[in-house]
Amino acid sequence: MLTYYMPITTSHFGEREQDLLRFVSDERKAAVDRVRFDDSKLLTLYSALLARYTICEQTRLNNDLLTFSKSEHGKPFLSGHENIDFNISHTKGMILCSVTDTGKVGVDVERIRPLKYNIMKRCFHTDEISFVESNNDDKHFFEIWTKKEAYTKYLGTGLAFDITKVNMLSKEHDDKLFCFEDNGYVFSVYCDLKDAVLPHKVCIDHILNAFSV
Repeated sequence: MLTYYMPITTSHFGEREQDLLRFVSDERKAAVDRVRFDDSKLLTLYSALLARYTICEQTRLNNDLLTFSKSEHGKPFLSGHENIDFNISHTKGMILCSVTDTGKVGVDVERIRPLKYNIMKRCFHTDEISFVESNNDDKHFFEIWTKKEAYTKYLGTGLAFDITKVNMLSKEHDDKLFCFEDNGYVFSVYCDLKDAVLPHKVCIDHILNAFSV
């Protein structure tokens, strides 16, 4: 299992990024083209590239051989390789990706920032609300939020259930949930091999070297 996270340290979508478009699918190129602002274009492009990079590292497949499909609930998967599961998440300035060949995986990353907590009543279990309110800081809110997002993405079924009934503080999740923090971001990985989660930070240069740009 591989887990990589990558800060986006550039703010300009330039010639280098235009060249990198040749390494992603036509669908992803169209998605990048639809996005108006450079910061969103960068996330849309580099999230696809990080996913490809991580999958290639895990499987030793060439990037040219990677094709993707989506489940009925919209979760992408690697076509022709049913034993491989991957998931990706991005927020302003950061991307997270995990790939596993054992079981399933879901991930989420969020930048810690001030937020109105009234959303908790619609999304959080009562124990989670008490946890956030007793700690009274943004980090603990996003700790619960990313754990919850990673769990639902692990299931791959979308929000087809009452998410307020799910308590991420329950011990039933301990064996599958890995959470860490770095430089103002909270990361959560929900998987069948928690002990195999060893997050590695990569930079854009890793992507450039991998795709020989």
